[in-house]
Amino acid sequence: MRLAIGLIAYLAITSMVATLVPQGLSDEAYGTMYPNLVAELVTQTGFGHFFRSILFMIPSFLFFANLSACTIKRAIREFRKKSGRHHGPDILHMGLMLLVIGSIWSFSGHRQGSVVLAPGDGVNLPDGAVLHLDDFRFERYDDGRPRDWVSVVSILKDGKPVKDRVEVRVNSPLRYAGMTFYQASYEEVPGLALVDEAGTEVVLSQGEERIINDVAYFFMAPEGDGALAGMGSGKPKVSTGRAVIRVGDGMNVQPLKAGPGDMVGSMRMVGLKTQLATGIEAVSDPGFPLVFIALALIATGTAWTFAQKLKEGV
Repeated sequence: MRLAIGLIAYLAITSMVATLVPQGLSDEAYGTMYPNLVAELVTQTGFGHFFRSILFMIPSFLFFANLSACTIKRAIREFRKKSGRHHGPDILHMGLMLLVIGSIWSFSGHRQGSVVLAPGDGVNLPDGAVLHLDDFRFERYDDGRPRDWVSVVSILKDGKPVKDRVEVRVNSPLRYAGMTFYQASYEEVPGLALVDEAGTEVVLSQGEERIINDVAYFFMAPEGDGALAGMGSGKPKVSTGRAVIRVGDGMNVQPLKAGPGDMVGSMRMVGLKTQLATGIEAVSDPGFPLVFIALALIATGTAWTFAQKLKEGV
């Protein structure tokens, strides 16, 4: 019991101290943030990577081993009783054990990334599916204040929709294949507007390739820093700036520079447009379900223990 109390106190105190130290920085970064003595202490003791250091891992392992031994010993003793069993603490201890396992699993397996997509763009997911942005809306109140960002996305796998036109909002993420997609931000990105002979307009995001009538059009970049000059925020506006485009039919591929009115393959360039793009953050946390179950067991064990104490008049 004394060992467990000591380990809990140590882990609680050191974890609180570690939260005051930015984690995962380089030794040089700590040297610029703190005086030499403090920076040396942080780097040499491992406090800069505390939750991966032996200062945390060894005491955590000892606590888990001590807790497991106590839980098994107590559970066997309670099961041998013919009456007056108290299994609330056993459930509580089991929850604590699962919480330790789930936390380590969550910490080691946590993955996080972000991507910026304009309408029509897509990004490949780890399982081979494609997250496609169908539309993006920046909703405002009547007085102009931002109200919500809404990304309308579809997930396609083997060419078939798995999720079709799902709205991802700030407080309404999308969950798929162990990943959670959050609406994180927005920004304005340049787009290349082309029009065909029938007057149908196509807008390519920077870095996007589109095949039109067996010809591939790839928008490389605006030409020069002033290509988007005079284009304000808000609704898309057309710039008279020039663009660098790669055009080819598979046999002949060439980069070229074009401005509004110029022919690009069979298309005519309308101009450069700013368009709203969404920032989507993807998070994968494999340990979260186990942590959730652990917290449920801890709550159940605590409630059961108190209920039995009240029933016995203690």
